[in-house]
Amino acid sequence: MPIFNLEEMEFEQKRPRVFMKAITGEKSQLCVIRLDYGEKTFHEHKEEQFGVILNGSVELTIGEEKKIIFKDYAYYIPANTPHGFNVVSTKGVEFIEFFCPPKKENMVI
Repeated sequence: MPIFNLEEMEFEQKRPRVFMKAITGEKSQLCVIRLDYGEKTFHEHKEEQFGVILNGSVELTIGEEKKIIFKDYAYYIPANTPHGFNVVSTKGVEFIEFFCPPKKENMVI
């Protein structure tokens, strides 16, 4: 049965300061991501992306817009849109993201 206990799943280190748990289906993907303080990203990809902050805070850039967001903030990033995360919380940030279609580089299970 495709039921997962996120508490029991281990984070996999994707690169320094970036950790992830992922559940991937045929057409979509759910990821729990932890970024340590100081992590900065800026990229774009063909998948559309939704997210919600669980704890911590991050400066989120989508296109030309920037905003500091924290717990309970949600966001949407259209496909092929430049975006990035700058972790401003000294305790890091943890969030859930949903990708459609699945992002191949996030497939950990």
